[in-house]
Amino acid sequence: MIRLENVTVRAGHRVLVDDVSLRVEPGSWCTIIGANGAGKTTLVRAVSGLTRPDQGRISIQGRDVHTLSERERARGIAFVPQHPEIPSGMRVLDYVSLGRVPHHGVMRAPRVLDHQVVADVIERVDLGAFVHRDVVSLSGGERQRMVLARALAQGTSVVVLDEPITGLDVRHQLSILELLQREVLECGLTVLATLHDLTLAGQFADRLILLHEGRVLADGDSSCVIRSPALAQSYGIEVAVVNVEGVDVVVPRVGVSYREPRGNPGKV
Repeated sequence: MIRLENVTVRAGHRVLVDDVSLRVEPGSWCTIIGANGAGKTTLVRAVSGLTRPDQGRISIQGRDVHTLSERERARGIAFVPQHPEIPSGMRVLDYVSLGRVPHHGVMRAPRVLDHQVVADVIERVDLGAFVHRDVVSLSGGERQRMVLARALAQGTSVVVLDEPITGLDVRHQLSILELLQREVLECGLTVLATLHDLTLAGQFADRLILLHEGRVLADGDSSCVIRSPALAQSYGIEVAVVNVEGVDVVVPRVGVSYREPRGNPGKV
């Protein structure tokens, strides 16, 4: 579904993403983790077609993302940025309906199908009580559900999210992640996301990719990556992983800096 081949992205002389190759299978949830500056946002923006790699190729369903028109990309990939622009004076219903523009066009009115898709998405994300509210009147959690609803309304098979739960309390974090999980399990959605919370990343994703200085340091099953020595190496701090009722909880060891072990921890 998503394939990256030797992708490198630079900003001036600085390498932000360094020779990354990976595949994300259809109907799976893959989360990219790593310390600040690891290259997570740059990588997901490249996958979404917003940042062009300096070398390498990114394809969705076999088509090069950067050869597609903006409208074609929007029909195949929905991107949810970390800080989406929320225009004032717009109803929630109208904002979610923007997700259908790639299908009916800017100069054409929405079709019956477009209205049906929007209504279905609003019901799935439980926004029915807010459709006539001004977007700026929503709480943080309600607003993030609205942004996600717009992405789902695009009707794409792939959704890429950059830190979708930033700034939300624990209840709203779980609400957003559980909503995404349902879309993966029930609708076959393919999710590529970045997350800072390692415990939640490991709990919801099928697979974790650990980036460090733009390169893939670990890639594999969530529980394996969470317990990998590479995790401490990437973040520069020792961590403990405690299993609580089947969930791996990542606990940083306060005041204990990471010490390089003998040998290379290697990739998972």
